[in-house]
Amino acid sequence: MRILSMLAILLLSTPTLAEETRVVVRARARDGKFVGTSMGGAQVVLRDAETGQLLARGVTSGTTGDTQRLMKQPYSRGTQLADEKSAKFEATLVLDEPRLVTVEVSGPEAQRQARITSSTQIWVIPGKHLTGDGIILELPGFVVDVLEPRAHEFIRLEGKPRNVPIRANLVLMCGCPTEPGGLWDSSKYELRAVVKRDGKPVTSVPLSYAGKTSAYEGQLSVQEKGAYEILVTAYDPNTGNTGVDRTTFIVE
Repeated sequence: MRILSMLAILLLSTPTLAEETRVVVRARARDGKFVGTSMGGAQVVLRDAETGQLLARGVTSGTTGDTQRLMKQPYSRGTQLADEKSAKFEATLVLDEPRLVTVEVSGPEAQRQARITSSTQIWVIPGKHLTGDGIILELPGFVVDVLEPRAHEFIRLEGKPRNVPIRANLVLMCGCPTEPGGLWDSSKYELRAVVKRDGKPVTSVPLSYAGKTSAYEGQLSVQEKGAYEILVTAYDPNTGNTGVDRTTFIVE
């Protein structure tokens, strides 16, 4: 009996063996596909929610996923959205007890002006893998990239008004292209350039499709010298996606 008691005490005092637990994290653009290598991926950070301890960090890599599966086909409960090539970050955590984990994704990495952060929390249990689709976090918004006028460009009036072209590129956070009548139909979007001179609002210019996928343009007439700022905004009233980029130029 004494031997049995000692064995019981020994078993109770033996620490639980740690187990490897795989966790897959994906970032998906709102109304779009996965954020992967083509957009520089999304930064992923896993932390213990109670202590703040960093558990894993990395960047999603892979393709944007199957367009047919993600955007066109209806799917029922339990349908896996990702295929083998779809962008993901996979971490292997070594845990000896359940951990409440904060999962944070930020991206896209290749377009920092459009970077958005999204987070959630989940209990991760030793040996209970979170694979397949894993944890999917949504990144709402557009990537707006002002192409013209160039940053800090100098424009001379030379005694007469000048027309300054405004050009911008507009894609989803996954890099998915936009155009009127396309799968991501920009005819429903509102694109506008808000113009300031010397810090004061001057006018706004609507941007229209430039005849090339994801490209939009407008014309600004300038008649006064000063430091100009252009803030290009995009808005989709159907999904709530928004995006902003800015540039400055000088009129002499």
